[in-house]
Amino acid sequence: MAEIHQLVEAIRRLARKGATPSLARTVDKARAEDIAVAIRHLGPTQIRLVFGCIKDDQVQSEVLTRLDLNDTLVVVEDMPFERLVALLDLMEVDDEADVIARLPEELAQRAMKAIHGDDKEIVEDILAWPEDSAGGIMQPIAFRLKEFQTCRDAISALHEQEEDLEMVFYIYVENEADQLVGVTSLRALLTHGPSTALKDIMEPEVITVGPQTDQEDVARMASRYDLLAIPVVDENRRLLGIVTIDDVVDVIKEEAAEDMMLMAGVGDDIDAHSAGVVSSTRQRLPWLVVTLLGGIAMAELIGRFEVALAKEAVLAGFIPVMMGLGGNVGIQAATITVRNIAIGRAESSGILGLVLKEARVGLLLGTVFAVALGGYAALRHSNLHLGGAIAASGVLELIAAASLGSLVPLIMQRLRIDPAVATGPFVTTSIDLVALSIYFTTCMLILGL
Repeated sequence: MAEIHQLVEAIRRLARKGATPSLARTVDKARAEDIAVAIRHLGPTQIRLVFGCIKDDQVQSEVLTRLDLNDTLVVVEDMPFERLVALLDLMEVDDEADVIARLPEELAQRAMKAIHGDDKEIVEDILAWPEDSAGGIMQPIAFRLKEFQTCRDAISALHEQEEDLEMVFYIYVENEADQLVGVTSLRALLTHGPSTALKDIMEPEVITVGPQTDQEDVARMASRYDLLAIPVVDENRRLLGIVTIDDVVDVIKEEAAEDMMLMAGVGDDIDAHSAGVVSSTRQRLPWLVVTLLGGIAMAELIGRFEVALAKEAVLAGFIPVMMGLGGNVGIQAATITVRNIAIGRAESSGILGLVLKEARVGLLLGTVFAVALGGYAALRHSNLHLGGAIAASGVLELIAAASLGSLVPLIMQRLRIDPAVATGPFVTTSIDLVALSIYFTTCMLILGL
C-alpha cells in the first residue's frame, strides 16, 4: 500500500513540475486505477499531460472509465474524435455507456452514431435507464444457460464465452420462456458430475432487483446477502443484466461522498478546478441562509427572555454550554439513525423503538451532565436553586435533542428525502432552537422568573 501511495504521489509531483520524460516512465509502471487516482487532484493542464503519457491504448481506456465527470471533460476536450471512438471500443459496454453519459450532449450523440454492432443497442438500453438505478449501472452481458443443460454444457459454454464476459461469478438458469428460474455457482459445476442437469443443482430462490431500483438499495442488498453480483430482471422475470461487485463498491463510495457533502451542508460535490466562484457560492448559499435565519430566530428567542436574564444574568453564561450539548447529542443521534437506515436496521427496529432508545440515551447523558453542570452552577454561584434549575433543564434538553435527532431522519426517509440531510445545518439549527427554548422555559418555571 505504501508503494502504491508513493507511486501516486510521484505522478502528481512530476505532473506539477512538467517533467514529461520522468512522468512517462512513472506512468508506464502504474496501473490504470492508480493513474486515475493521481489525476483526481491535478489541474486541467496536468491531467492532460498525465493522460498523454499513457502509451498503452487499453490502459488509456481503463483510466477514462475511472475518471469523474469534470476530469473526463478535461481529457476529451482536445482529443480527436476518432481517438475517443477507438478508446470507447476497448471498453466493456457498461463502462462505455458510463463514459458516453459523461460527455457533452453533442459529442455523446456523435459517439453513439459511431458505435457499430451489438454494442450500440446495448449501450442505448443502459442509457435509457436513470443513471442512479440498477438498469443504469448493470452489465447487460451475463452467463446464462437453460435449466435442462448439464454441468458439461456449462463448462464448455464458459470456455467459449469467457472473453465476452466481464465477470463470471454465477450461472443464471433460465427456462424455455427465457425467464430466470435459478442460479448456481462455478463451484457447484465442478463438484457435481458432468451429466448433472443445472435444474438439479440450482438455487431457485434468486435475489433480484428491477431496473428502476435505486443503486443505493442494490448496494445494500449486495452487502446484506454477501453477493458478488445481483441479477436485474424485468416484470416478466427476464434477465436484463447483472450489477457486479465493482459497481457496488463504486456506488457505496459515491453515496458516502454524497452523504458527507449533505452533512456538511454544501449539497452536491463541486470540483475545485472546474467550478467557478459564482457556482460554488450558489451551491452553498441556501444552507447558510438557513443558518442565518436560525441565528435570527435564536436572537429573537433570547430577546423574549430579557426580563428573566435581567433578574438572573448568570443564565446567559450557560447558553453556549446548553446549545453545545444539545447540538452534539442531536447530531450524534441523527448520525446513528442515518447509519441504521443505511444498513437496513431501521425497519426492523421501527420508528418508535429507535426514538425511545435515543430518548433513554439522552436521559442518561442528561443525568450525567446535569450532576456536573448543576453542581458547578450551585457551587460557583452559591445557589442550590439555580443549580437545580440548570440541572433539570439539561436533562430535558438532552432528551429532546436525542429524540429529535433520531426522529427527523426517520421522517425524511418516509418522505423519500435523503436522511443524510438530517445531519446538516437545518436540523442543527432546529435543535439549537429547541435547546434554548427548553433551557429558558425550565429555568423560569423553577426560579419563578
